[in-house]
Amino acid sequence: MNQPIWVTGRVPNGYWSTRSNRAQYMKWLGKKLRVRSNKQWYKLSRKHFQDNYGGGLLATIYKDSPLAALQDYMPREKWIPWMFSRTPQAYWRNPKNRRAYMKWLGKELGYTKMSDWYALSQQDFRDHGGNGLLANYYRNSPVDAVREYMPTRNWNEWQFHATPQRFWQVKRNRARYMEWLGKQLKIRKPEDWYRVTRKDFYDHDGAVFLKNFRDSSPQEALRESLPKYQWKPWLFTRVPNGYWKSPKNRVAYVKWLGKMLGCTKNADWYVLTREDVKASGGGAMLSMYYNNSVLSMLKAAYPKAKWDTSRFNASLPSKSGKLWKKLIRGQRKG
Repeated sequence: MNQPIWVTGRVPNGYWSTRSNRAQYMKWLGKKLRVRSNKQWYKLSRKHFQDNYGGGLLATIYKDSPLAALQDYMPREKWIPWMFSRTPQAYWRNPKNRRAYMKWLGKELGYTKMSDWYALSQQDFRDHGGNGLLANYYRNSPVDAVREYMPTRNWNEWQFHATPQRFWQVKRNRARYMEWLGKQLKIRKPEDWYRVTRKDFYDHDGAVFLKNFRDSSPQEALRESLPKYQWKPWLFTRVPNGYWKSPKNRVAYVKWLGKMLGCTKNADWYVLTREDVKASGGGAMLSMYYNNSVLSMLKAAYPKAKWDTSRFNASLPSKSGKLWKKLIRGQRKG
């Protein structure tokens, strides 16, 4: 059987200028590589040409681009450039090409609405021929890619798999997140934040956000978000680690509680019970430092005061109702 001219020796000058000659070579190359479907052509590389007497053809006619060779060979086929092992040189510099890729990627991933894009990850780019695009044009950030593709939409970076590098180091970004979280949790006034827990942050894409604060503390996040508000640590579901170790903090709690109850003299305190202390956030302190004794707590806060011990009854439910009414009204600031 006669060997093709490109196998037996150097082809004549101008040989590759004829399209039929180029088509003949591509047909032969397909058989050599056992290509049985158009999809298999996406594996075609420069090395395949070089190993099969086509290095000169690829270099001189197609500028070392397997894609250009296939577009010449099968011009009616809609070739997807990023499906090849390498995209043509400078291909991604064209915004039109980047947009075409993102549109195609959305279809491949089955995205039908805007919010679907929040699921986009680096791995999706790797699995769909976009790794070079992501690395070279978007700093490995799917967020940046989506922002360029749909610039008119207000995207929340924290709802993606990962935020851009150093995103949380910017105070304005942290403020944006807190504003958004407040809307999600239907926060209408500062006091509403007292019911918010670490889990609320975790459930709303804020786990990494919280790491920017000491002990991943929601309280620290709120102090930054609303620095002028006088926060009462005991009104949160948990006080900061070690908070009650400080006698100063324990005294601050008692004085706040007295103000809440309207206590202006010793006799006003006698109606106070353990239940009142627990309901107002001091239960752990009372147990850990005062053996559940309201009297011991008051003696520590007001060491010079003289108390009639017979008038205290720690197990008696509160009869005054003042604390409960104020708590129900949400009057937690004092």
